[in-house]
Amino acid sequence: MDFELTEEQKAHRKEFFDVCKELEKKRPASFVGLEAVFEIDECWQFHLDCAKEFGKRGWLALAWPPEYGGSGTMMDKVLFAEARGYHGIPGVDIFGVQMLAPTALTAASEAIRKEFLPPIARGEVMWCELWSEPNAGSDLATLSATAIKKGDEYIINGQKTWNTGAHRADWGFGVFKTDPNARKHHNMTFILLDMKTPGVTVRPIPYIDGDAPFAEVYFDDVHVPAKNIVGQENEGWSVVNLLAGFERSGMGEIMGMFRELEEIVQYCNETKRNGKPLSKDPLVRNRVAQLACELEAARAIAYRIADLQNRNEMALMDASAAKIFYSELGERFAFVATDIAGPFGQVKTSRWAPAHGAWEKKFQECFVTIISMGTNEIQRNIIAWYGLGLPRMK
Repeated sequence: MDFELTEEQKAHRKEFFDVCKELEKKRPASFVGLEAVFEIDECWQFHLDCAKEFGKRGWLALAWPPEYGGSGTMMDKVLFAEARGYHGIPGVDIFGVQMLAPTALTAASEAIRKEFLPPIARGEVMWCELWSEPNAGSDLATLSATAIKKGDEYIINGQKTWNTGAHRADWGFGVFKTDPNARKHHNMTFILLDMKTPGVTVRPIPYIDGDAPFAEVYFDDVHVPAKNIVGQENEGWSVVNLLAGFERSGMGEIMGMFRELEEIVQYCNETKRNGKPLSKDPLVRNRVAQLACELEAARAIAYRIADLQNRNEMALMDASAAKIFYSELGERFAFVATDIAGPFGQVKTSRWAPAHGAWEKKFQECFVTIISMGTNEIQRNIIAWYGLGLPRMK
């Protein structure tokens, strides 16, 4: 691919960065870390305000077909993610905009598209993902929550867990067992449901530090219209695999690390240890340089993913490879930042904390992307099976 942007793409990129730079001025001081959106009320409100702004500009529907209000290309979507990542701006619903919308455009009925896509594009409805269960995480096909069809409804019973932002979401999408007697991978259906439906109970799961971005969700005879499905009944597994391939470039996370790299460099230039700036320490210089090189590689991979998606040539293994690289880079990044800062790297948000406590928070959160959206062990299996043709484990 040609990594040089066109003049039109450069203009779009500048507009994305200009708008996000202005929004950054309104970002709450408490907005530290990826999960602050779900943990703190003022951060959630900032997320909603940004979503409305992006919706007005049509940026939540980038790369959608024009008949559904879409404009631009997949590369525009990645350039938009660059701007948001660099300036630390939320406003794009991970689950509605980045996961459900492209899945619906590919696999949903026309009626479902017309009902659910416009509110997503306007930034009016926020979604959550209802996949994992206490005994079904990486091996989602072993789920036990049921949705039994009765007339024109599904009756849902069971439990989902580790659902990011479920306590904030308006709607949720999930997979449920709709035919307990059918064979594995052909017994579940992809269902959309209103989180305010009677019988839905959401309980936040607190971290050891008191924050609670995740929740568990209980379903007790929850009635959902039978029309609220994506794909075919009992074929939800194929929809899950389709969804898993969307938005894996990780450009937002990558550009967030570029901004943090600038902060690390500034910290090393301004901080002395043993009478010398940290930037003069060869070990520190080497570790920071290594991060810079890996970040450039990650950005190149993200651009490549966008190019493949533009040409409808992206394979499942390409998405898995990108996810592994940027998520494990984020983990290494957090470790290096806190190591360089020393004891100050463990200080939470305060006037004594480097980068307003962002490094301590990043250290706490860095495991999330290793596990979420399919653990990296599962991603390596996908590469082995579908990319390299290696036999499955017995």
